[in-house]
Amino acid sequence: MVADRINPAVGAVEALDAQTCALSTGADTIATLAVYLGMLDVDFEVASPPELVSYLRTLSERYARATGRPS
Repeated sequence: MVADRINPAVGAVEALDAQTCALSTGADTIATLAVYLGMLDVDFEVASPPELVSYLRTLSERYARATGRPS
């Protein structure tokens, strides 16, 4: 459960239904936020900011290249 992994000082988790939640959080940089999200070890969607969406796309392409898979 995501709420168990998030310290209240880091962000707020709101249950949307039995399977999904919304996390409101932040970080000093977009890169740091991307790392934190990846460390949650769950599937997620990013609603905002657009800079985070772009950065996650860049990371996904980088990781695909690192594993020998086409991006």
